[in-house]
Amino acid sequence: MGASGHPNEPRTEKFYPDAGASLSIKLSSSRPVITLCFNRRTLIETLDTTTPCLGIRFKAAGAHSLLGLLPEAFADTYHRVDNELEELSLQKLRLQGLMPVVERLYQLDSQQGLRLLETWLLDRLKSQLPTTSRITTIVQAIGELQLPPQQLGTTLGFTRRTLERKLKREVGVTPGQLVAYARLNRARHGLLATTLPLAEIALQCGYYDQAHFTHAFQSLAYETPAAYRKRKLSQIYKA
Repeated sequence: MGASGHPNEPRTEKFYPDAGASLSIKLSSSRPVITLCFNRRTLIETLDTTTPCLGIRFKAAGAHSLLGLLPEAFADTYHRVDNELEELSLQKLRLQGLMPVVERLYQLDSQQGLRLLETWLLDRLKSQLPTTSRITTIVQAIGELQLPPQQLGTTLGFTRRTLERKLKREVGVTPGQLVAYARLNRARHGLLATTLPLAEIALQCGYYDQAHFTHAFQSLAYETPAAYRKRKLSQIYKA
């Protein structure tokens, strides 16, 4: 979870896909604005830093297992919980009890607000029936790039078709997309944490060669690995 206060200037951020979902609460002066987003692609957003905002980031399958949300229902866009349809929307999205919590956030500072949201989430967790952790195990293993998804699924008793269907429903993406996100995440870390050449990072992340790395990285991150490294390092040095 995270919070933003009142910085002087707006800033543009990239939100990279990792099969996770976001729940954000903007505490505007007129009424709170609650949005859900599951980004299967990189989103480029200019953040409104004049309005306090609290956010929750769910790991892959977290929004489904904890709140029963189907990622496909709010994929690649910001789904706004409209106040006019508040009761229906909250019930449909299984977010009961959230609005009273949101109203209390106006009287709290950011850290207190995060603790309140955390308590709400823990209460939701207690109210859920125990569910299988096999999908979560598969998602975590895919993220570590240990074995092909199909092999992992077989180990846990899933046929290829069943694995693809369950991942699509509960995580919102295919096994191949999960692998692509995991490689992107590992590559981003390698580009910033090391001075290794691109060809070596490509091999460490499971790409065939540097050309494959550059194409795959750019298709997801909307910039080449070299441009990403240069941009991020310049931001670090400026800070």
